[in-house]
Amino acid sequence: MEQQAHKDKTAPRVDQDPYNFTPSQVATTYAGSVSNEPYQPSHGDPDGTETKISTFSYQSDRDALKYLREAHGRRHSDKQHTAIILGMGGLYPAAEQVRAILQPEPGVTKRILDLGCGTGVWTLAMSLEHPHAEVIGVDLSPCPISADELPANCRFEVDDINLGLMHFENQFDIVHIRLVGSGIKDFRQTMGDIEGCLKPGGMVIWIDIDYDLYSHDTFTYTPVASELQPSGAWLQRPLYEMRRSAVLGGSDVHTMEKVLDEEGLWDRPLIDPETQNASMYLPLGPWGKSDDPIEDQYLRYVGALMRQDITSGHRAVHPLLIRSGWTKETVNEWSDKADRELASMEHEMSLRIRLAWGRRRLGPGKPAPPLPTVQLDDSNSPSRRYFPYFFVHDTKEESIRQTANRNRDKLKEVPFHPKSARTVGKE
Repeated sequence: MEQQAHKDKTAPRVDQDPYNFTPSQVATTYAGSVSNEPYQPSHGDPDGTETKISTFSYQSDRDALKYLREAHGRRHSDKQHTAIILGMGGLYPAAEQVRAILQPEPGVTKRILDLGCGTGVWTLAMSLEHPHAEVIGVDLSPCPISADELPANCRFEVDDINLGLMHFENQFDIVHIRLVGSGIKDFRQTMGDIEGCLKPGGMVIWIDIDYDLYSHDTFTYTPVASELQPSGAWLQRPLYEMRRSAVLGGSDVHTMEKVLDEEGLWDRPLIDPETQNASMYLPLGPWGKSDDPIEDQYLRYVGALMRQDITSGHRAVHPLLIRSGWTKETVNEWSDKADRELASMEHEMSLRIRLAWGRRRLGPGKPAPPLPTVQLDDSNSPSRRYFPYFFVHDTKEESIRQTANRNRDKLKEVPFHPKSARTVGKE
């Protein structure tokens, strides 16, 4: 009986129906996942208990709605996407390395994996920027882009990355993971699974939000409004409670924060230690100013986008907060106060985006292989020069110092929660 329970837990679900596959791909095995055929265990694993392959499929409108419900609390915004790429100066950090990795090679198919692809906006943009590459987007819910609108080198799959990624092992030149941290149940395990998807020399790129807000002038923690801190920022409260609700629901978001902010990728066994992490601060209002007219324009535009995005965003998490124990009246009160803060720009705050990237080693103890030199053409990306709030850390020690400085005013007492008995020591 115990063996059967283990089998049910670890064996795969149902393979993904083909979505923008070519006729040959539909008829054949792809990356360990068979289109339109049930999974067959390998000869070395006859009962399927050792495999970590697990792909979801959606075959009807009913299934699509199920996935949307299972993805509660996650919100995908193209405004936020635009603000992030303006801050980075493009679709990815470390542009010279990424373009060198994706440079066309005769007889070699470059492959890009976008985990947590959401609306598919980044996936689609990468397929257009790199038409020679194959680009795959994966998300817990179906992508809203119809198959007939996709370029031939782009497709989407529905999957839960918490269930493993063995079917993607050693296949990708770039793996991009953005804004999925709150949905990961065991961050270190999933991190290792994702790194295993890289080819030697391939790059992993992590991008996620910080659930705290920071003052514009010092980039230090803005206190959250509560019964303990009535003078704090009310916009901070829904974000704070969103993280706390995610933890109550089984999220390993605190490990994600520690790893990406402090540990980085420097000590990861598969990753070359010549790596970096970064903080990017996006203003939550058009209050940014600069003597440089182009920089001034970028700051105001990004701030306007982010204020629009977060104005709808903090209300979108109400169902999650109510399920965690808060009343509808309480969360509405927080959001009403947050709206007034945003409109008046009483607190000049920024949302921090945490980033980390690194390349897979050539082998155990070996560095990543050398990259060819590429010429960057940033004539259409003035933000690469003009967005001033992007700070890169070259060492683990520097990253730890910046984390401590950023959080030096963070409150030590945990605000009341209706299920406070379950949250003691977890904040």
